Amino acid sequence: MSCPHLRRLATLGEFRYIESCPCSGGIVHLSWDVATLHLCFKDFAWLAAVVEEAVGRGSPDLPLVLWVGSVALRMSHAEGIELRGMIRTALVELGQARLEPSQARPFVRLPN
Repeated sequence: MSCPHLRRLATLGEFRYIESCPCSGGIVHLSWDVATLHLCFKDFAWLAAVVEEAVGRGSPDLPLVLWVGSVALRMSHAEGIELRGMIRTALVELGQARLEPSQARPFVRLPN
């Protein structure tokens, strides 16, 4: 069942988009192909920081794998750049381009 208060923040395609809703204090829904992550604003800011760092460090020749809890999003470097752009657009739409990320979750780079 879908929340009636969903607002589309950014779209890459039919199965890649970011929405938000005011439920539970504010939730951001990141859909990437068959996975949808439901994140509070602080965790979305954390993900934004991780994606910025991962794309900045990544090699165009290697795939990018982002682990969020027990969910892995695997993508090419070019798709990582697209995800970063979509997240940046969503942050602007939220009016919070400078959200404070959670400090409890360090970025860890694992071999692909």
